[in-house]
Amino acid sequence: MDKELVKKLDAIGLTKSEAQIYLAVLEIGQTGISSIAEKTSINRRNIYDSISTLLDKGLIFQIISEREGKYGAVEPDKLVELIQSKEIALARILPDLDELFGTKKIREQAVIYKGIEGFRNFMQDILNTGQDVYCMGAKGGWGSKELGSFADWFEKERIRKKIKVYNLFDEEMRPAIKKKPLYSVFGEHRFLAKEFSTNSAVDIFGDKVVTFTGLYKEKFDEDVTLFVLTSPELAEAWRVWFRLLWENSNS
Repeated sequence: MDKELVKKLDAIGLTKSEAQIYLAVLEIGQTGISSIAEKTSINRRNIYDSISTLLDKGLIFQIISEREGKYGAVEPDKLVELIQSKEIALARILPDLDELFGTKKIREQAVIYKGIEGFRNFMQDILNTGQDVYCMGAKGGWGSKELGSFADWFEKERIRKKIKVYNLFDEEMRPAIKKKPLYSVFGEHRFLAKEFSTNSAVDIFGDKVVTFTGLYKEKFDEDVTLFVLTSPELAEAWRVWFRLLWENSNS
């Protein structure tokens, strides 16, 4: 059984057992519990429990026969419906959740994001905040291939929301920027002197200050770490320091 497909189905909300059973029925065709157990090596009791859930989700259907009840898989497009229905349900309760969050909003806090998903969370924070971004020691990480299609989607959303980005790039980025200008729409850039290049960076937007470890030219480590500080006073202080560097940097 394709382990990658199981992982991907797990990522959209199916349990491992549900994913294995759905894939088994999809591959075998209309079949009974015995064949599913043989194909997946899941014990029969767990199979019955998972099938009950898959029936509720509308991903499989039951066929009544004289000997053993059989099950068939609904076409994979049903998975899109499943996700859409969850999005609709979430949209309905989101105003209530936002209200609860607003009443408990913390003025100052520190959190840590890890890895590629953490980097995506950071970029989503930028879109959610909707304010200009100031980047010190920038390395073009927003367009890193590790982010896949998310990077293109983010850039389109940034432009749509008219979020400006001011990049103080490491000097090593100059040839890459000359060849392919980054963030040219709603964006400006300058370069830090070569002796100030590091494997870190600082991004400031809204009330947030984000520092990084594991950054390199147009890429980052899979275990990249982001330290996200939320503090209006600290963010404003960093913007002041950014302006100092900006005014004394190379164009």
